[in-house]
Amino acid sequence: MVWDTLKKIAGLGALLLLVSACGDVGGSGQCGGGGETGSCLRIESIQPSNGGDDDTSNVDAFKDLCNAFDVANATSTPVEPKFEKIFDHSAKLTISNHPLPGVNVEDISDVTLNNFAVTYSINRCPTGATCPALDTLQVAPGETFTIKADTEFTIGLPFVPLAAKSQYIALGGSAFEFPSYTGTYTITGTDSFNNPVKVVGSAEFTIGDFDNCD
Repeated sequence: MVWDTLKKIAGLGALLLLVSACGDVGGSGQCGGGGETGSCLRIESIQPSNGGDDDTSNVDAFKDLCNAFDVANATSTPVEPKFEKIFDHSAKLTISNHPLPGVNVEDISDVTLNNFAVTYSINRCPTGATCPALDTLQVAPGETFTIKADTEFTIGLPFVPLAAKSQYIALGGSAFEFPSYTGTYTITGTDSFNNPVKVVGSAEFTIGDFDNCD
């Protein structure tokens, strides 16, 4: 009951941090300063998901034995262990491609994004917890998608994959203190004229042993 209460508190405390500043356009600086495309790329929203049916910022890294009591108390007939399912934690990102201030819609370019990275930083490490640094997730080339001029596009991307969860456990990451991290996406590609483009956005997550047994 104590752990369940702590998990609920941790879940309520997990905040989504969206950095929706415009990205570099055409290698010419931040949105608002003008780029050759005239486009402003912006990550409008990031919605983490546990890989199942739940939208949540609580990242479950530990595989629990769901029927531990039944297994431990089996008598003449053994009970087959039933383990919790652990998935890649993903996220849905909505990215917009709208004109810079003063630029007409008909003058901006489509952009194609195909590479991304997720870097992890520690926000809060509770007293007594172990909060290891996690390696950057680098995917290049990744899934290619094009955002038409003056539109938005939603795509699902890995956020905290199984490899990052395994690294967290291997480095002694705490199960029940629930440290808070930020995952920062850097997504790159080109415009219609092959100029480089980039957009950056972040979301917070809490990691530990969240009981998702059915």
